[in-house]
Amino acid sequence: MAKETRWARRPYDGHAINQPLEPDYELLQVGPGTPGGEFFRRFWQPVAMTDQLGEKPVAIRILGEDLVIFRDLSGRVGLLHKHCTHRRASLEFGRIEQNGIRCCYHGWHFDIDGTILETPGEPEDSEIRHTICQGAYPTHEFKGLVFAYMGPPEKQPAFPHYDSMDLPDHDLVPYSIHSPCNWLQESENSMDPFHSVFLHGRVNGPQFPGLEHFVALPVVAYHTRPEGIVYSHSRRRDDLILIRFHDHFLPSLAQNGGMFQVLSEPKTFSRTSLTKWVVPVDDNNSRKFGWRHFNDKDEVLRQGNRDEVGWEAVDFYGQTAHRSYEEMQNNPGDWEAWTGQGPMNIHRREYLGVTDEGVALLRDKLRQGIRAVANGEDIAVPQGTPKKPFHTYGGDTVLRIPKDNQDDRAMIDRVQRAVADIYFAGDAYEGEDRTEFIRRGVAEKFGSAT
Repeated sequence: MAKETRWARRPYDGHAINQPLEPDYELLQVGPGTPGGEFFRRFWQPVAMTDQLGEKPVAIRILGEDLVIFRDLSGRVGLLHKHCTHRRASLEFGRIEQNGIRCCYHGWHFDIDGTILETPGEPEDSEIRHTICQGAYPTHEFKGLVFAYMGPPEKQPAFPHYDSMDLPDHDLVPYSIHSPCNWLQESENSMDPFHSVFLHGRVNGPQFPGLEHFVALPVVAYHTRPEGIVYSHSRRRDDLILIRFHDHFLPSLAQNGGMFQVLSEPKTFSRTSLTKWVVPVDDNNSRKFGWRHFNDKDEVLRQGNRDEVGWEAVDFYGQTAHRSYEEMQNNPGDWEAWTGQGPMNIHRREYLGVTDEGVALLRDKLRQGIRAVANGEDIAVPQGTPKKPFHTYGGDTVLRIPKDNQDDRAMIDRVQRAVADIYFAGDAYEGEDRTEFIRRGVAEKFGSAT
């Protein structure tokens, strides 16, 4: 057997890497019964926007499953297998009832939990409706998004309430965007702080107003948590150290710092402007669901636009397919970067470098979780309630710390790790008490820097 060659090692040697290689199916496949698919099915995740639910059922595809979602006439949201359990007619053509939905083909009537309420063509004493159910999944509606749990009922966790869902003075506007590629390609983008330097700065010119300083290479620190990874990336601007924290909680929730802001003076624990999940549609398509956070305190440039946020739309550059091909080539954004890898990136074709530490950490974390589920083990999932929410960290801290005669990048790293320790110590508190603890702790640690 010929020895496998993964990379060209000399000029004009494309022939060395032209042989087919398989994708990393363990991480990338999401259908029913696949290791990655069963892992995803242990989490609540958004599957639709509330605005999609009108007078007719809506056909959707999530995790390789064809489903139908609707709001019945009593106001409840149902998420059922698309094809009727009787003769496989599509429930997208069904009739929404006071309780549940009725199939157009033979009138079988299903409640939102899949219970068969009526089989009108069968004898009155038929046991069918007491014997089988239509496939269905529990849902939870929150601030314009509909979440679902698609795993085994006995493994269902409570719906997780994140602290970023109720930040003071934050107006959350839901949105959703399709990408014709595997979910991990977009999700990894959030674990790559170095792409901002080049894609959003050095190669194409600054794409986000107020964040022009991102052209400087950051000092990065990764902080592993049971439920995922938090990382910070820091830069110097004159006598300021700018620290941005990102959240990445499994399987695909990401939060970053503020949009449309100016980091020109000290601040501590400002919060995110973006909460998003990348949800697999199938192996070759994904759909992002999220909220844009509008908050004038953290978006001082006030260039955000609520009217540009919604279905297939968000109010910052390069996130959707809705630009001309010429514009995409002249000024590519995030969407081009992750979809341009193809429907399913082949990891064995990559040559990872030191800037890809976050991507490697994410893949390792996912693989550990996938294998744990496959082995019948329990995994850490985000847990939180409105009174005691799951803590997140995405946002910015800016400290006034002039350079000294020491290694400046080493000092920046020590500072951001010390700030991270204070953030995590603040998890003993809730709400404003937590915020005050973090701000007081940073002030005591760095004095006049804040």
